[in-house]
Amino acid sequence: MWADLAVRGSIAAATFSWAAAEWLRWRQTGRATVARALWTAGATLLVVHAVAVFHYIHHWSQDAALEHTARQTAALTGLHWGGGLYVNYAFTGLWLWDAAAWWANPDRYARRSEPSRTLLLAIFLFMFVNGGIVFAQGPARIVGLIAVGVVLWARLRSEAG
Repeated sequence: MWADLAVRGSIAAATFSWAAAEWLRWRQTGRATVARALWTAGATLLVVHAVAVFHYIHHWSQDAALEHTARQTAALTGLHWGGGLYVNYAFTGLWLWDAAAWWANPDRYARRSEPSRTLLLAIFLFMFVNGGIVFAQGPARIVGLIAVGVVLWARLRSEAG
């Protein structure tokens, strides 16, 4: 029970935090502090998820994690490749770095260029589409679909108005 809550609950909560933070950010509701807290919570929950997966599923074995990732990738693509694990590491680092940048200088963060904001959004969408929809199963896929839909809708609505 604890293992399932730690593994699945943490990533579901991280996904929710991401979508809620993006909603607040793109809807420009004047709640930047809440969005930043949710963004940071999402990054932290992603770390909790990674630690839980390594502890409960891979028993602290990098080789086991690589093989598991390669098997999942092969099941969906036919390519036995574990490199997605390193993509996940990089994404976790990016999210933590971005959250830290937002706390370190909120005014500068708010003035980032549109291309840099769009690139960050594209990376997050890529990761959440793959992790939350393509590779997810059962209720986790529903969470991923809703989160991605909310983020896209908020972004499209912000561009329209």
